[in-house]
Amino acid sequence: MMSMLASPAKITVMVFGVVALMTLGMGIYWLFNKRARLRDIAELRARLHELAPSDPEYGAARALYTSMVLDAERWGFFAGASGSGGHGAGTDHGGGDHAGDSGGGGHSH
Repeated sequence: MMSMLASPAKITVMVFGVVALMTLGMGIYWLFNKRARLRDIAELRARLHELAPSDPEYGAARALYTSMVLDAERWGFFAGASGSGGHGAGTDHGGGDHAGDSGGGGHSH
């Protein structure tokens, strides 16, 4: 009689353990992915500041940067960002102040 009760208990503990390990693994992955993406955005922002609007690769770099920033905002990677579209202090992810920038996206650059 005891072996019938022990088997479901072992299975339940094993399932909870697997779920806990998967949750922990996804959380660690999300943190490292967040840091890597923020680092990539910072590197691309620096590259964008080096380029002049007349450079052939400026448009592609600007489009990639804009796409990465929008994805990061959607996933909540910028700490302190308010729900109204504002930005918290210390999250300088605006584009460069180059002449000819469209300044799209509702943000003032």
